[in-house]
Amino acid sequence: MSADDVIALVESAVAAAEASLVGPGDWLTGTQRRAAWLEARDARTNELDRRRREAISPNAVEGSHVATDELSAAGVEVMHRIASDPGRLSRTWADKTMAEIGDTTYTELVGIAATSAVVDTFHWALEGVEPEIGDALPGEPARLRPDTVGEVGAWVHQTVDVANANVSRSLSLVPETNGWWVGLVNALYSRGPGFFDLMWERALSRPQVELVAARTTAELECFY
Repeated sequence: MSADDVIALVESAVAAAEASLVGPGDWLTGTQRRAAWLEARDARTNELDRRRREAISPNAVEGSHVATDELSAAGVEVMHRIASDPGRLSRTWADKTMAEIGDTTYTELVGIAATSAVVDTFHWALEGVEPEIGDALPGEPARLRPDTVGEVGAWVHQTVDVANANVSRSLSLVPETNGWWVGLVNALYSRGPGFFDLMWERALSRPQVELVAARTTAELECFY
């Protein structure tokens, strides 16, 4: 793949992901997804989130996030916890949250947090600023729960087809959101359908790329 092809692939994937954050998804409307993106950004400077990060345990800090016109209090809490302190999430917290908002909505919010982090970071790296968040797009969510997902030992149901990489299965409960996420993975990481190739003809070898990825996720305390 030529340099121009890579650039076109990356630009297309990022643009699609960025548009998805203000458009209808799996169970959330464009207005709700846009609001979730805003909450993810707010988590970077939010005072409650800052105090939680500095505490020995986030549960030791009193206070909670409140509902907005678009998201329930639990939904707002999901965005802030994942965007600000993902390394200390717990299964107990996740199960309690999913009992309130549902596993599909929870998973979609996780996908929005992950996607928005990639989109914002991409723009920071190239332009030094976050992209402007546009207006919400009209339309109805897909509201489709795949019949190919099930219990696989994760916190949420995922596709039972183990032929796919875990990073491609993690959001499979919400296929619309997962499609945009996998598009980013394919463009920014494997540069197309080469995820399972053990040898990459690039400036960095596949082992070197994996080392950079592992080190980066460790520094960022990536829960996954």
